[in-house]
Amino acid sequence: EHDCFMSCFPKDQLMWMVQKLNTSLFTANKKPTTAGELLKWFGVLILITRFEYGDRASLWSPETDSRYIPPPMLGRTGMTRPRFDELFQYMEWSEQPEERPEGMSRGQYRWMKVDDFVSRFNNHRVTHFEPSHLICVDESISRWYGLGGTWINCGLPFYVAIDRKPEDGCEIQNSCCAKTGIMLRLKIVKSPAEEENK
Repeated sequence: EHDCFMSCFPKDQLMWMVQKLNTSLFTANKKPTTAGELLKWFGVLILITRFEYGDRASLWSPETDSRYIPPPMLGRTGMTRPRFDELFQYMEWSEQPEERPEGMSRGQYRWMKVDDFVSRFNNHRVTHFEPSHLICVDESISRWYGLGGTWINCGLPFYVAIDRKPEDGCEIQNSCCAKTGIMLRLKIVKSPAEEENK
């Protein structure tokens, strides 16, 4: 599973995240992390998506509200809840300067939080995966509702409401190898104006 994840996830992205995390953790007087711990964190994050819950802390609890479903008890993964939350708090995916560069729009600046990650993902696919002759081009919807409109200057911007989709969210246009189901390239739809232009 580790090898499968590493073949899909860009190694330069992983190492960049470890380095960035360690800088932030050191500043906050917290224990540094490693690539192995970060991979475990990803594993727990993916595992969390398999459960319905109200409070994330309950996923580590030995108690359950159901007589029929045992508690997830994510502490058995080897990652404590405080450590998971710590890494979650200081996690960064891309380089974004403290101050918005002059001449750059607020939207562009905010999307910098993921731009490097998307570029590294796309570059990784180009150099490490050879697709079949069957390519499917479509879009995916991430259930990201953002922090509001363009008037809020923090976090990732929010865009998209698509009438034909059952739920709103952030639209990601992608191409995929139809034989393996592996996504080859991602493009985030960042604004209505950009979508109109392209």
